[in-house]
Order: sequence, then C-alpha cells, then structure tokens
Amino acid sequence: MTGTSGRTGTASAHKIDLAAALFCTLGAQLPHRAELEEEAAAMAASIGSRSGTLTKILELCEGAETPQALYLSAKACAWLGSGYRGRTVELGARYLLGAPWDALPDGVAEEDGVRVDRRAAVRADLLRDMAQAELILGKTSDAHSHSMEACRLEPHNAMNYVKAAEAVEKRSGIEEALRFLREQRKNLYYAPVKYRDAGGRLCSNEVFRDQLNAAIRKLELRSGEKHRAEV
Repeated sequence: MTGTSGRTGTASAHKIDLAAALFCTLGAQLPHRAELEEEAAAMAASIGSRSGTLTKILELCEGAETPQALYLSAKACAWLGSGYRGRTVELGARYLLGAPWDALPDGVAEEDGVRVDRRAAVRADLLRDMAQAELILGKTSDAHSHSMEACRLEPHNAMNYVKAAEAVEKRSGIEEALRFLREQRKNLYYAPVKYRDAGGRLCSNEVFRDQLNAAIRKLELRSGEKHRAEV
C-alpha cells in the first residue's frame, strides 16, 4: 500500500506509485507497490544513471499535490542536490504544512533502547534536508530554525544537533558552534542507554554520545588549526 490520496486521477496515481518503486531502485527505503518493482527496475536500467532516475521521479510526480507526490519530490530534490536546493526547501515546506503520506512509518517504536516517534522522525529527516539546502543557499537563519525544530522532534538523534551547529558556525563562528555542541553533553540521551536485545543480552546504546563527540573533535581540530594559522 502506498497511501496515494488527494487530487489525483487513476493514471496519475499509477505514475506516483511507480515513482515510489523507482526511488527504491536507488536504495531508498520507501513504501511501494511490489507489483511495480519489475517495471521500475526496467525503467531505471533504461535510464542508466542516478541523476536521470531522480529526475524521472520528479517528472512522474509533476503536477500532483498529494502527500505522497510532495514527499517523493522533496526527497528526490534533496538527493539531486546542486541545482535543486531551492525546490528541496519549497517542496519540503509544502509537505510539512499538509497531511502526512499515510504509508510512511507511524507510531512509536523502541530502537536500541530508545523510544522513537516514527512520524516525527520522518519530519525531522525532511527538516535536515531543508537545513542542508538552506546552509548552501546562504539562508543561515532558516537553516538554524529548521535544525532546531528537528532537534525538538527527534532529541535522541545527535545529527540534528550537528546540523544545527553548522548553522551556528556560519552565523557566529566556530567557537560558538563548539560551545553549542558541548552543551549537548547535558542531553538526556548523552548517557549510554541500557537495554536488552531480542536475545535477552544486556546492551548499551552509545550512538548519541559517539556521534556528538566525533563532531566536537572535528570542530576542535579545525579550531586549533585556525588558531595556529592566526599566530
């Protein structure tokens, strides 16, 4: 089930469903109709390139205003990158303002000891795409705002704070970005999360701490290089 809904006819719905299956040929993990996989694989093979396949996804979704079409288009633009960053922001914002694509993950699940709101995680992922595009477009305040909204939606994901720090650095400099990241060591998820896996073994989830500290070390190295260059 793909959850196609909104203003679209049967032919358009098929094209959008095909776009979802086509995206999966590139490794995307998306809801799609299994019966369209063969058609999508043949189409991807005939196109022959990643960028061409992503452009085809946009073409298949063109003119449709359903949540599915908006989501697929926003993600395709994010994957395309250069030349599509303005559309990444525009389409991502349009998706976030409307109803969600109902086939995307929903509900709350436990992942390695952390309770994850899957719908919030989808929204945070789009916000990271938007923030990345905005940083490159020079829209630093918007990038910071969207990164912080991703942090609010998904506080257990250190990469949201890393993305926010990139905006802080552009706006206020590397030392302020370091201060911001070090402050996140007070985050509830910085401490290792103890949980038992499916086999009953006691495990420790240290992903947040590891990702945050890696980002801090990277900035500290760059900060040190900057200070040495100024001496």
